[in-house]
Amino acid sequence: MGFLGGGSSSTEQSTYYVERVSTGVIGLDDKIEGGLVKGSVNLVVGKAGTGKTQFCSSFIYAGAKNGEPGLYITTEEAVDAIKEDIRAMFNWDFNEMENLGLIRFVSIKPVIPDKSTTMDVTMVTRSYILNVINKISVAVKELGAKRLVIDSISVLEMFIDDKYLARVALMNLTDKLRQLGVTTVMSGEIPETSEGLSGSGIIEYLVDSVIKLDFVPVSEEFKRTLTIRKMRRTNHSTLIHPFEITREGMKLIEI
Repeated sequence: MGFLGGGSSSTEQSTYYVERVSTGVIGLDDKIEGGLVKGSVNLVVGKAGTGKTQFCSSFIYAGAKNGEPGLYITTEEAVDAIKEDIRAMFNWDFNEMENLGLIRFVSIKPVIPDKSTTMDVTMVTRSYILNVINKISVAVKELGAKRLVIDSISVLEMFIDDKYLARVALMNLTDKLRQLGVTTVMSGEIPETSEGLSGSGIIEYLVDSVIKLDFVPVSEEFKRTLTIRKMRRTNHSTLIHPFEITREGMKLIEI
């Protein structure tokens, strides 16, 4: 199995303990030394149909089953649509977890200003990003969340045209998430014609890990794959792992 070293000597690795949390994806934790680094900010990217929302749902549901409250921020899909899709796919009842106070869904959708008006677009953008950060912060503290999903970060990236402003805003967001101490999974859409890891080309440099999902229609049996592009403080697999979406959840296939 291919692994990428974390940059520490064997002596340092044997004495340095990193607390981790499960991804909820069957077979993935074994490839990343037991799970995501606790308190880290992680990006799951892929083109349409690759399984990003299923990954996010697996992460938040695994935490809830373990008694770790989770906050699910949606910036695109309706909350009810996400719940219904996941229940149809995995038969997981998010409403039950909500009633137990283990999961909370919050919809934060941008109101994009009309650039033909006299509004200061930069000011509106800054105000919106600050509002997003404040809403997430308040919800995390109210719930006592240990896990956070932002599905997806792509809407926020598209909202900000200016590259400098986008970098500052995304840096502020990722820094705040680390300060809150939650373990975060963000989903990001890769445009169909892009060879990059995000629409902006910025967020992948600000997060602690990047997991790339692909849809490869070259086999009747395996059409989706997962690759760990980077993960700080982790000796992780560098292989391309086929996976399938089963009634049990997302599952890596050993080959």
